Amino acid sequence: MLAFLKKNRIFIFLLGIILLAFSLRTLGIRRNLLYHFDQGLHATDIYKIWHDHKISLLGHITDVDGLIHAPVYYWLMTPAYFLGKGDPAAASIFQILLEVLSLPFLYFALEYFFNRRTAVATLILYTVSFGMISQSRWLSNVTPIIPFSNFLLFCIAHQLKKKRKRIWIFITALTVGIIAQLNAAIGTFLFPFLIWYYRKSLKIGNILLLLTGFFLPALPIVVFQFRHDFVLVKAVWRFFTAGGKGLGFSLGVFWTNLRTFFNQVNLASFYPLILVSTTLFLIGLWRLKSQKHAKVIFAFFLIPFLLLGLFQRGAIGFFFDATLPLAIAVIVYSLEYFPKLVSFILFWTILAVNLIQLPYIYKPTNALIPIGSGNVITLQDRKNIIDWMYFKAEGKPFSIWYYTIPYYHEQPWDYLFNVYAKPKYGYLPEATHGFNPKELKTSVYFFAVYEPEFDERRFGDQMRWVREVKKNWGGVSSSFRSNDIIVQLRSWRPKAK
Repeated sequence: MLAFLKKNRIFIFLLGIILLAFSLRTLGIRRNLLYHFDQGLHATDIYKIWHDHKISLLGHITDVDGLIHAPVYYWLMTPAYFLGKGDPAAASIFQILLEVLSLPFLYFALEYFFNRRTAVATLILYTVSFGMISQSRWLSNVTPIIPFSNFLLFCIAHQLKKKRKRIWIFITALTVGIIAQLNAAIGTFLFPFLIWYYRKSLKIGNILLLLTGFFLPALPIVVFQFRHDFVLVKAVWRFFTAGGKGLGFSLGVFWTNLRTFFNQVNLASFYPLILVSTTLFLIGLWRLKSQKHAKVIFAFFLIPFLLLGLFQRGAIGFFFDATLPLAIAVIVYSLEYFPKLVSFILFWTILAVNLIQLPYIYKPTNALIPIGSGNVITLQDRKNIIDWMYFKAEGKPFSIWYYTIPYYHEQPWDYLFNVYAKPKYGYLPEATHGFNPKELKTSVYFFAVYEPEFDERRFGDQMRWVREVKKNWGGVSSSFRSNDIIVQLRSWRPKAK
């Protein structure tokens, strides 16, 4: 038995890490999955694929006006939504499974770049990391970038370890191409790293392999360009030339991006002690300078960072997600600089600090999502509101007005009425937006549903909406609240005919 355990200790360790990481990331997720506009938008478009059998050349939108990704994320998530009968929690669990199954790839990459001890310790810290668990529970197109980045590191390490074969050039470029179609701000800046990495073997054939692999996931939007007068190309050009957002040079942008990067590294390693995590990261880089593959690691961090800094809009935290697993490894590697006792104490202190933070993830707080509005709205909150409305309606027809953040984007509600309310209650609201009392034909009740407005600049919009609701639908008869969603049954009743 002991001989078996010793012989298979790495396999047993990796299996244990996968199970622990999966458990920590899925705990309570069916109740506490944060569910806002992006989640509803993606689920609605994926619903059209698996339920309505409609396939589009376009995928999810970006925050750059007119710029849209290929439907790679939608295709990736379609089986999860189909098998989960549309349940967003099932889709999130699938994303988590994809991530934890990538951890062996990360382990073997780090074992080659650093050493076995660093690889083992990195996976332990990664598994219990407050920031990484929070990231894993974010149902978003960004989240799958982490497992694809882990595989990318493995591809790079594998080619350094063994003689490069041309198929790996294609596989590596394809991986970056997929990342780019999950989020352009991340994957696009990894491609120049590949150019640098293969700089000594950039023959015509290899260049074609790189370009084919990178652009293959983008093929649907390439086809879309030819059919729609290159509308996305024009959107990219407008962004590049936009004043204050596009290309330019400013030391202030680089400084802001650097602070954003170190903040992300801190969340993933030693939150909230950012000074300590930053110091350890820099010590790790300093220790790496004499290592065999230091240039590759430095380039993986530096090339995307420098190119991202040339865009004046500045970086959002998740723009650095592809580098986070490697950043954790650099911090762990820095601990070897200290005496063994100090290193031991530091490592277990880092683990303890992360474990202390974990309870904040397992209850409805904004620790559940890296970005979003100030409102805490979970999938269960929306189901609670829906259940309350149907309870009050007593099986009779009703209609709803929403005040959502972002404004007039009701996809989270529309989706859940289709996949949750209709199967459970057998009917849908008569109308959900854009109507007045005279237009209703069957409704007996009217509900107003809104999220509290925390932006003082737009608080007036909500007040105007509230006044309009009262004018059209009367006073409040009864109300219910689930975290940051409020529903009101209004006193309006249809006039007798």
